[in-house]
Amino acid sequence: MNKMKIMQSIAFLALLLLIAACGAKEETTKKLELPVDGLAKLIIDHRNGEMKIFGSADSDKIEVVALAKANGVSVNKLELKLEAQKDIAYLDARFRGQFLAMGSGEVDLEIKVPRQVKLDITSHRDGSIHVSDLSSSAKIVNVNGDIQVSNLFGSLEIDNRDGDVTVRDIGSDIVINNINGHISVDKVDGSAEIHVGDGSLDISHVAKDASITQSGNGKIKIGEVKGKVLQNKK
Repeated sequence: MNKMKIMQSIAFLALLLLIAACGAKEETTKKLELPVDGLAKLIIDHRNGEMKIFGSADSDKIEVVALAKANGVSVNKLELKLEAQKDIAYLDARFRGQFLAMGSGEVDLEIKVPRQVKLDITSHRDGSIHVSDLSSSAKIVNVNGDIQVSNLFGSLEIDNRDGDVTVRDIGSDIVINNINGHISVDKVDGSAEIHVGDGSLDISHVAKDASITQSGNGKIKIGEVKGKVLQNKK
C-alpha cells in the first residue's frame, strides 16, 4: 500500500511539473541587420506572429526587431535568420518543432527596409501583416490574419485565407484573392482584380478597370471606377 501511495505521489508531482512547464512564459528580443548593397528583393517566411514592414527613404540596410514569446517551449527553439543570396535577402522566423508539441511560440517582427526593395512574403501564418511606405512592389501569401497595405508605389498581389484585407494608396495594379473576410480597397492608380470568397467587398477610387469575381454571398459595394467594371458570380 505504501509503495502504491509513493507511486501515486511521484505521478502527481510529475504532473504538477509538466503543468508548470507548459505554463512557463519567456520573452526575448533579438535584432538583425543586413546591408542592401546590390539587393533587389526581400523574401520572408514567417510563422506565428504579427509583422510590421515599413519603408525608409534614407536607409541602406534591412533592420529587423524580433520579439519572441514562448509559452511552455524554450526560446532556444527560435529560428531567426536574415541572409543574402545573390541579389535576394531571405528572412526566416519561426519556432522549431511546434507540430504536435506541447506549448507554443510566436515571433512578432518589426522590419525596416529601404523603400526601393521589393517585398515577397512567400509564407505567413497566424498573425496580422502591416505594410507601408514602399516605392516597390509587394506579394503576400497569408493564412489566418488581417492584412493592411498602404502607400505602395508598385504593384500588389495578395493571396489570403481567413482575415480582412485593407488596401489604400496603391500606385499600380492590384490582384487580391481572399477566401474568407472583408476586403476594403481605396485609391488604386491602376487596375484591380479582386476574387471574393465568403466575405464582402468595398472598393472605390480605381483609376483603371476593375474585375470582381465572387463565389460567396457577401455584400459588394462599388464606388468610383474610371475604367470598366466586370462582375462575375461563380
